[in-house]
Amino acid sequence: MTRFYIISIICCFALCLSYDAHTQTPQTARGVIRLKVRYKSAASTKDLPRKRFFLIKGSLDQNQSLIQQIKQTDVASRECYYRGHGASEQLIKWMDVNDCESVYCRQIEDKYIGGSEAVPEFKAAYDQALKELKTPEVARRWLPNYLPVELRDGYSRTKTQTIEALVKQAETTTGKPVMSIMTDRKGTAYLTDIDPGIYTISNLIGSETDKSTILWICEREVKATDLYIAMKRPFTLSNEKDPKVKCEVIERPLPVCNK
Repeated sequence: MTRFYIISIICCFALCLSYDAHTQTPQTARGVIRLKVRYKSAASTKDLPRKRFFLIKGSLDQNQSLIQQIKQTDVASRECYYRGHGASEQLIKWMDVNDCESVYCRQIEDKYIGGSEAVPEFKAAYDQALKELKTPEVARRWLPNYLPVELRDGYSRTKTQTIEALVKQAETTTGKPVMSIMTDRKGTAYLTDIDPGIYTISNLIGSETDKSTILWICEREVKATDLYIAMKRPFTLSNEKDPKVKCEVIERPLPVCNK
């Protein structure tokens, strides 16, 4: 009798575990987007590295007021900004080589402080830093802090403030947070843990390329999937017409700046 009682309890416990496993709420499936951004320039196609893109809840039709604001938003080109603040040709070239938006984007090497490739603004800032910090290596490392704020990161801050205003408008309109991601050096980025639905994808302000700025405003339906499938099915943005992608692409030539 005792043996039968024990077996009965074990069977009941096993049944309870089985029932509990089947009645638990399944984990909500999420979406993933593998974003690939490239552009046609002259005779070649290039990847668009280190550019930020935003995922906004809602279709193009639902976000029309925001889209109109995006189209009307104008930001000076990097070259025009720096020329407007009296930057030297050497500094403009230094920023252009690595597509920098502030002096913090890469290390300032010794050759840019003295010699044939010297940048006058860096040399002046270094000399001032050296007087106060005494050690050459420390002075070089802290050199950016001795530059005028407009030349240090003024352009980057101006762009950031413009983008933040557009993101705030998007979040107020949709009632949902805006996701963002930056492309890597190969123009690839991954948006993960997305609630399935229809979204607007945009860089919000035109991204500078060799000779133009390109603004993407695209629609994408996100379905529940995993990273493996997303890897095989990238969402590719280009300045070339693609009937498979619901996108408005606005490309404008870079302006001629006053010297």
